[in-house]
Amino acid sequence: MRRKADRYTMDLPVELFAHGQRRWVALEDLSRCGMFLQTLEPLEIGTKVLIAIAPDGCRLVTTARVTHVLAAEEAATLGRHPGMGIEFRQPIDPADHLFMIGVERLVRDKRATAPEPGAHIVIGDPDTRLLERMSSSLGEAGFSVTTAATGMAVLAACLCRIPDVVLLDRSLPVLDGLRVLEAMAHDPRLAAIPVIMMSAVQTDIGPAFDRGAIDFVSKPFTTNEVIVRARRLAYASPRANDRVILRGTLADIALPALLTMLEMERKTGRLALTGEHVAWLDIEEGRIVSAGSSRDTDAQTTMMSLLDWTSGTFELSSIAGPHNSELAVSIRHLLLDHAQHVDESSRIIRLPVRPSGRVLDLDAARAC
Repeated sequence: MRRKADRYTMDLPVELFAHGQRRWVALEDLSRCGMFLQTLEPLEIGTKVLIAIAPDGCRLVTTARVTHVLAAEEAATLGRHPGMGIEFRQPIDPADHLFMIGVERLVRDKRATAPEPGAHIVIGDPDTRLLERMSSSLGEAGFSVTTAATGMAVLAACLCRIPDVVLLDRSLPVLDGLRVLEAMAHDPRLAAIPVIMMSAVQTDIGPAFDRGAIDFVSKPFTTNEVIVRARRLAYASPRANDRVILRGTLADIALPALLTMLEMERKTGRLALTGEHVAWLDIEEGRIVSAGSSRDTDAQTTMMSLLDWTSGTFELSSIAGPHNSELAVSIRHLLLDHAQHVDESSRIIRLPVRPSGRVLDLDAARAC
């Protein structure tokens, strides 16, 4: 089975030969394994075709087959063009090898010219295929991207790391796009974030703008259209007071050591963590003042469970505006409580169940 390959959007005409006929189609994206072609008349899945491209004026040809088809109705729900996916065959003759060399050069050049991640965007849509496509395209355009498939996950992602712009679908489950807009408007940390609403229903425009959306994109749309709009909003009014202070992995520095450092240096900001799920700690003058998690647990449970993490990434950012001070937890006391909890848990050694059905507690047995 082939490993999933990175896909890159690019403007390149493709010559397609099938059933004795030739036609020109537009390329939507390309990877080392295949391409997606825009067409209103897709071929049947499994159809063998000849593909020809001429990226540098030199015509390259290979054999391929149709692996999937995206009909117009389904494409509209995904916010993309109808068409078909093509998989290249493994090279078996010189023409195939030359074709793959050309594709490799196109992919390498595209990757080399991709900008470093800059503005951060959260994308919320119930369709994982659209999330994958938009994440790839916006990543190529220089954004760092977080995706979410429910309204609650969108809010959690925004609270974990405040984005520069949000791309939000109207039909999200749990909380739909309009309710997410309302929740963001009532949270001072999220109220100023520009939101682009996307929907296949034109009548959603009014309700979206009424609830605070800055822009509206109708499905289907082109990725370039979204990139231009997102970039314009993200850089129109940058949050000068919101910057990354420190980032890294929990493999490089354990969370207890990181928190101890933040307490000693009396740091203030939001510590966002991504591992088993997403979570965040708001820290003010070296003390934890609030905690949250995408799992919607209480603050104490969130803090204790985070200290068990041994892998994941972290990012400490300064955040404009006051924190919502729900707590005032000393990091030193939190670490002591966690160490005591771990010690008590490790001391209870349970032996196999006796015939009576009771479990012997070794500590109790020793006391006897």
